[in-house]
Amino acid sequence: MKCLLYPVLLLGFFPPAYAQTGLGVYHDYMNNFHVFDNGVEYQIESNPVTDVKIGNDYIAYTDSKKSFVSYYKGQTVVLEENLPNKVIATPNALVYQMQQRLMICEKGEKKMLSRNTDKFTAGDSIIIWQALPSMNYMSYENNEIKTIIYAVNSNVINDYKVGNNIMAFTDLDFNLKIYFKGKTYDTESTRINSYECGHNIVAFIDEFKNTFNVFYNGELKVISKEIIEDFKVSNDMVAFVDAKENFCIFYEGAITKIDSRKPDYYFARGNILYYSFDSELKFIYNGDIYSEPLIDRKNILSGNNSLLYFSNINRPKYFYKGTIFDSFYVQKPYTMNLNQDLPVFKYNNTIGFLFNGKIYEFNSRSNN
Repeated sequence: MKCLLYPVLLLGFFPPAYAQTGLGVYHDYMNNFHVFDNGVEYQIESNPVTDVKIGNDYIAYTDSKKSFVSYYKGQTVVLEENLPNKVIATPNALVYQMQQRLMICEKGEKKMLSRNTDKFTAGDSIIIWQALPSMNYMSYENNEIKTIIYAVNSNVINDYKVGNNIMAFTDLDFNLKIYFKGKTYDTESTRINSYECGHNIVAFIDEFKNTFNVFYNGELKVISKEIIEDFKVSNDMVAFVDAKENFCIFYEGAITKIDSRKPDYYFARGNILYYSFDSELKFIYNGDIYSEPLIDRKNILSGNNSLLYFSNINRPKYFYKGTIFDSFYVQKPYTMNLNQDLPVFKYNNTIGFLFNGKIYEFNSRSNN
């Protein structure tokens, strides 16, 4: 069996294993609106904008004329002359609703998914909505629209959650089912109250059978025959504290015991899981465990593939896809944030974007 998790202590700077991507925005002193796009800066509006949404490769915003605008690869396009009812900005696609019309914009291309839509939600690779007037539940993934459930009435689904590419729901009989890659699976569990979705994965507690279960890549597994204390789901991974307070990880079909005690805290987002024992930050990415001492929880920010953190405010560090950057300099005092996986620092009417280990600085309006 493949060894899935092993300890690695990373100190100092390592050459990038992956080219970084990232988009940032700011207003200058004249209220011009600028975009920082993978190391290149563009002014795209001469007036302030609002309601900014940032994905991995796109930006959406409301301009001074109240139009809904998107930016992609140096170009702006007016998507709608009026504001949408609802907008969901996933890392790779912008999904929005205009009255009853459901739209998606990905890779700079706008497309209508449904002319008549009730409610909708979206993960990174899947969109779920209820069509009108049929009330059927529909999905969009891999450029295909499919019907998940044909409605007999408006309450065909009691409850549902969506992960990156997967949907879990309870039907009218309160049975938990999973929609994954165009197929619906019956978990044979009922009245499930505690369940979460990630990428390729759903975890849930069955209180009637006294089990903790994982659906992963089309297979259902019982990973504990006792009710566990707590769990969190990230992409392709589940972390949980079992009935004996062991801290365990389910990853790529196997369970690894991390520690015989529960962590001080743990958190999952995207491809990152981080946790702490005695102020030592540990985080898991792509099956590897990384460690940093003396990190306070309030000094940690998580992206889908990254962590931005510090133990000493003079030395912030940035983890991205297996590489730790710590040789960059940021003026004090500063605030820090993540746009998806792009670190953003603000200080002295300056905004700084950390891209491929270098800080790019621009003069900005103080209330950016």
